[in-house]
Amino acid sequence: MKMMVTYIHETELHKGIEAAMKALNQADIVSGKNQDREDSLKEIHLLMDIDSVQDIKITMAMPTGLETLVDYVLEIVEGTKDFEKDMYGYTYHDLFSKNIDFVINKLKEDPGTRQATLHVANQEAARLNHPPCLQLIHYTVKDGKLNTDVVFRSNDGVKAVAMNIFALIELSRTIAREAGINELGSYTHHALSFHAYSRDWKALEGYCKSFDDRDCTIDYEDYLEAYQDYADECREKSIELKNTQEKKRH
Repeated sequence: MKMMVTYIHETELHKGIEAAMKALNQADIVSGKNQDREDSLKEIHLLMDIDSVQDIKITMAMPTGLETLVDYVLEIVEGTKDFEKDMYGYTYHDLFSKNIDFVINKLKEDPGTRQATLHVANQEAARLNHPPCLQLIHYTVKDGKLNTDVVFRSNDGVKAVAMNIFALIELSRTIAREAGINELGSYTHHALSFHAYSRDWKALEGYCKSFDDRDCTIDYEDYLEAYQDYADECREKSIELKNTQEKKRH
């Protein structure tokens, strides 16, 4: 049976993520072997529109704390884990970093461009045993604001989505700043398979219950404080890990 698109529109980011996770929690169960592993999963085809991500609250519906979130943002924005591409075949940053300057220049030269796209997946990476889940990031400018459209072929709706989205928004902030754009506009998240494996259903249900019981967000300013506290330490740890891996290879 065809999987219908679940469309979610919210004015605020955290509300959109919460609504997406609630929709996933209510999804039908798909059983049997799949390309990732043998497991049962809940799955929807998600299209989520957020009006503005300039000023956001960050949902902490993720299996990690602020230090790990900072580390992941650095991985996406600065490429602090690009040395791991030899281990996994790619990193997201390594796949799209060569085109960042092109995208920034396009946005500077022609704010009306439709060519400001970071193509994350390529045919070589697509043939790996674990191909990239993130496919592309597309930027447009409207009313002086940078809009972001993201496409995932596959997106873990319990362990990854909140971190993925926040890190990609931080990448948008960096691109906007370099392109001389003062404000972020909308964010659209398109996940062709937005899913939760059976081992994560209990956690998903717990998150959904907590959304109704209490505020599960932190202010963006709290993240910035954590960034100041942890960023340099995270960079140093990545360098140490890189050096350790290089020594093992030699």
